[in-house]
Amino acid sequence: MKRMLAFVSMILAVLFMSSSPVSAEENTYDRIYMITVDRFLNNNTSNDIGVTKDGDPFHSFGGDFDGITPYFEYIKDMGFNTVMLSPVTERAEDDYLGYDVTDYDAISKAYGSPEDFQNLIDEAHELELKVIVDMPAVATDDYTALDTPVFNDVQSDYYEDIDREIIDLNDRDNQDTYRAMVQNFIDTYNVDGISMFVNQDGLNAEEFLPEDIETYGILSTEELNAEGFDTTATEEFRAELVQKYGGIDQQIPEFPEDEQLIMADHWFSERFTHHAAEQNMFPGTRIQQLANYLYAYRGPSAMTYGTEVAFNGLDYPEIHPQMDFRSDKEVIEYLENISIIYRNHAIMQAPESEIETILNEDGQYLVKYYTDDVDYLLNINNTTETESVTLDQTAEEEGKVLSGMLIGDMIRPHDREYIAVLDREETELYSIIEEAGFNNGYLYAAALIFGLFAIFIWVAASRSRKFKKQREQERNSK
Repeated sequence: MKRMLAFVSMILAVLFMSSSPVSAEENTYDRIYMITVDRFLNNNTSNDIGVTKDGDPFHSFGGDFDGITPYFEYIKDMGFNTVMLSPVTERAEDDYLGYDVTDYDAISKAYGSPEDFQNLIDEAHELELKVIVDMPAVATDDYTALDTPVFNDVQSDYYEDIDREIIDLNDRDNQDTYRAMVQNFIDTYNVDGISMFVNQDGLNAEEFLPEDIETYGILSTEELNAEGFDTTATEEFRAELVQKYGGIDQQIPEFPEDEQLIMADHWFSERFTHHAAEQNMFPGTRIQQLANYLYAYRGPSAMTYGTEVAFNGLDYPEIHPQMDFRSDKEVIEYLENISIIYRNHAIMQAPESEIETILNEDGQYLVKYYTDDVDYLLNINNTTETESVTLDQTAEEEGKVLSGMLIGDMIRPHDREYIAVLDREETELYSIIEEAGFNNGYLYAAALIFGLFAIFIWVAASRSRKFKKQREQERNSK
C-alpha cells in the first residue's frame, strides 16, 4: 500500500514539475552588493582598532571580515552574485573607509588577518559569489601626487578630513609601480576583480592595472572620462537614475546599450533613499521599483549595503551608518522573491538575447526581451495612476498568453490584442508562453493516476473484508 502511494506521488510530482518550463541559465552579468567593511558587522572585538567609546561616526565602528562572511547567504538570497568590498589594505587608525592608506602590501589589522581575508574569499567562492576589492589611488612615499584631482562633494569632505593626495596615474613610473602593487595583491589573494573610484580625467586603466583581472571604474563626477576598464559606471547615468526612481511620473532612463555598470548610489554619494524622502515617497516601494530595474538590466548593476533597509543620508559620514539586521524585512523578502524569478529566467540576460523598448512615457516603461527560448515583457508603472496599455498580438504569439511572474497576472488576448493593466508603483514581468491546458500527456497521466487509485481502493476494501471474515471465524470457533 505504501509503495503504491509513493508511486502515485512520484507521478504527480513529475507531472507538475513539467507543467511550467523555466530557463535557469546562469546569469552572465554581475549583480553587485557593495559593502563598506567597517560598517557592516563587528564580529571580532579583538581587532577593534580605532573604535571610540562614544561611537564617533568619523572613526571605526569595528566591522571586520568575520562580520561579513556569515552573511553571504543573506546577500545571495537577495539576488546578488558578487560582493564589492571597500579597501582592505592597511590604513590609518582614525580612518574607517580605507583610503588613508599606510601600506598597500598589508591587510588592515582592523579588519582581521590575511588568513581571515582569504577565508572570506574562500567562503564566498563556495557559494559561487565573486569578490571585488576597491583599490585606492592614494599617494604614499612610492608615488608622486596629482596636482588637481577631481572630487565630488562627498569625496572633497572625506579627503580633506584624511588630508591625503591622489596618485598621478598618467605618470609612467607611477603606472609601473601601481600595476606591480595590484599584481602582487591579486597573486596573493584570489579575488575576482579590482574596482577603482576615478579622480583623474583621461585615464586608461590598461596602463596601470594588470591584464589578468576584471576591472571596474566608477566615475564620481560627470566631467570625468576614463577608458580601459572592463566596465565603467558613469555619474551622469547614476544621477539620472536616482532622481527619476526617487520619485514618480518621470520618464525612466532607457537601459544603457553599452553594458555599463549601473547603480543608484555608492559610498561616495548620497543615499538613494535621500531622494525618496525629499520627494515625500515611501522608501520601501521606491527600493522595490529600483531593484526590478537593476535586476532586469542586461548588464552589470550594483546596490550599496543597507539600501534594503532604507538607509538615508546626504553627507559623509552619515551615508555610512552601521548595518542594521533588525529592521523591517519587507523589502528584503521582496528582493528574495523577485531574485528567484530573475534567476530562473536568466536567459533574459543571455548575450544573444535582444531587447526592444515598446513604451517609455512619463513613468511607464515597457521593454520586450527576445530570446531563443521564451520572450518576455517587462512592464514598469512608476506613476501615480493605474495604467493600461494595449499591445498587438504578433503572429509568433498566436495561442500564447502573458503570464505574470512577479505579481501573477494572466493576460489572454482579445481580438488579437493584449491589454495589460498595472497598479501604480508596480512592476510586472511577463513570460509570453502557450497557455497551460489539458494535453494528451496530461490526460493519459490523469487516467493512470485515477486507475491506480481505483485499484488501490479495491485492494484495500478486499483486504478489509477478508480480515473481517477471518475475525468472525475465529470468534465462532471459540
